[in-house]
Formats: sequence, structure tokens, C-alpha cells
Amino acid sequence: VPRAQHEAAEAGLRAEAAALAQRLQELERRHEKTCEEVFRVQRQALFMKSERQAAEDRLGAAQKQLEQAQDEARRLRELHGHAEDAARLVRDRDRKITELSKEVFRLKEALNALPESGPPPQSPPNTAALQARIRALEEKLQETETRHSKVVTLYRSHLLYAVQ
Repeated sequence: VPRAQHEAAEAGLRAEAAALAQRLQELERRHEKTCEEVFRVQRQALFMKSERQAAEDRLGAAQKQLEQAQDEARRLRELHGHAEDAARLVRDRDRKITELSKEVFRLKEALNALPESGPPPQSPPNTAALQARIRALEEKLQETETRHSKVVTLYRSHLLYAVQ
């Protein structure tokens, strides 16, 4: 092989080796950058995973609070229904007490209207019946007032519990 051709081939191979070495250095730099990028992405993925876990934990806590609030609201609605029932009972009892009071008053008026100077000819049995009726109505009134006060007490305790 002629020397000039050999030297030309050697120079070409050296140039090719230098170009390959330069290309290898460039690939090594790109590989380092890629490794750094992969490390950064992995670190970021790990951070995002921990953030996601924290967010899921907060979501779970918020859902639990929501369920508790819904349970509390349901319980308060039930208590409100009981309080309304108690209020209706109180109104009914008040109405009954008022009616009984009116009837007792009317009977007392009727009794007072009877002449007191001696027994009337045919009314002693009627007066005794009216007095018995008045006593029975007064006892019923007393009983109703007692039940009414118990219902009012229950109603107040329900309201206080609902407020708390």
C-alpha cells in the first residue's frame, strides 16, 4: 500500500476516531442530563405521591366529618319532629284545659245561680249531681294540668337538647 494512501487512510481514521470520541462525549453528556432528568422526575413523582396520599387522607377526614354532620342533621331533624309533636300535644292539652275551665266556670255559675235559702222543692238531687259533676270536672282539670306540665317539661328538655 503506498505510503500516501496509508497516511491518508490513517488520517481519515484518526479524524473518524476523533469525531467518534467527540460524539461519545456528547452522548455521555446527554446520558448524564437524561439521568439527572430521570432522577428529578422520580423525586417529583415521589413528592406527588406523598402529596396525593396527604390529599386522600384529608379527603377521608372530610368525608368522615360530612357523614358525622349528616348524622347530626338527621338526629336534629328527628328531635325537631319530636319537639313539634310535643308542641302539638301542648296545644291540644291547653285547648282541653281551656274547655274544661270554661265548663267548670259555667257549672259554678249555674250552681251560684241556685237559691241558697233552703233547698228548692225538686232540685236537691239535681244540685248534688251538679256538685258531683263539678268535683269530677275539677279533678279532671287537675289531672289534665298535671299531664300538661309533664308534657311541657318534656318539650323543654327536647328543645334544650336540640339547641345543645
